[in-house]
Amino acid sequence: MKRLLDEFRENRLMLPTALLLLGGISYGSLFTANKIAIDAGFPFIAYSFWQALFAGVVTLVLATIVSKPPSLRKENLRVFGLVAVFGFLGPLLVVTYVADRLPPAVLTLCAALIPATTYSLTLVLRFDRFRWLSVGGVLLGFGGILLIVVPTGSLPETGAWVWVLFSLLMPLCAAVNNVAGARFSPVGVSAFALCGGMMMVAALLLLIVMLAQGEFFLPTDADSSGLWGLLWATAGQAITYSCFFEIVRRAGALFFAQLNYVVVAAGIFWASIFFGAALSHWVWAAVAVLVASLVLINAGTARGLREQAARFEAKRSDQ
Repeated sequence: MKRLLDEFRENRLMLPTALLLLGGISYGSLFTANKIAIDAGFPFIAYSFWQALFAGVVTLVLATIVSKPPSLRKENLRVFGLVAVFGFLGPLLVVTYVADRLPPAVLTLCAALIPATTYSLTLVLRFDRFRWLSVGGVLLGFGGILLIVVPTGSLPETGAWVWVLFSLLMPLCAAVNNVAGARFSPVGVSAFALCGGMMMVAALLLLIVMLAQGEFFLPTDADSSGLWGLLWATAGQAITYSCFFEIVRRAGALFFAQLNYVVVAAGIFWASIFFGAALSHWVWAAVAVLVASLVLINAGTARGLREQAARFEAKRSDQ
């Protein structure tokens, strides 16, 4: 245990872990915010557009205060487009399309596949090495999600497997987003600037879809609870994606992918607070398993960072 704590400190994983928890808790709250806003009469595409637009404006203002807004360089636009499509819009549209065809438990399982899919993609692309600690952390986190969804989840019988296969596009999109964000994020651009640029691209795409549907919906057209839900979602999106860019820069795609475990647990807690959903002993057991998963992933990431540092030092010595 002492060795794990030493690696944690030496490789500066404390900040990425704190950001992981902050982003996961923030994104987990969006399920509650979404329910409040949609129940208040917000059309889904319009609701997604306004939260992307507001989150983009807020983070661009923060970027201007902290450093400077993003430029429209080719490498910046590439990241904005990739994350907007694969990180924001792709999973959002897949979940929306299958929401009334599959139980929520199945969608939760699909979200739980994101870390495993991300790690598999990094191995296929040779961006990372096989590590038992990382694999163990991924499997343990997936087991924690099973403790939540298996006791209550079930599939519809007729044709359900088709929609299950289609829903696997969600973890695939998220994995591409995680790897692309870690691989192509430009150096010297703040997380706020990257988040703001990505959100504005997502807002532009959603605006096109909303206008094509003939549904231009203003936030003031909803009641006060709808506006409250929108502002809540705006804050959650801004926090989560700012954390995303900072985490993948410091610790990589696989580390960030563990956010999905935190999201599921946090979503249940937020629902219990606002809607009175009782927490069973399965949920408490899952939380303990998820914490153990993060410890293993921290250890695997620390080892990977140490190996990278050793290779860098070896190259410098050769030169």
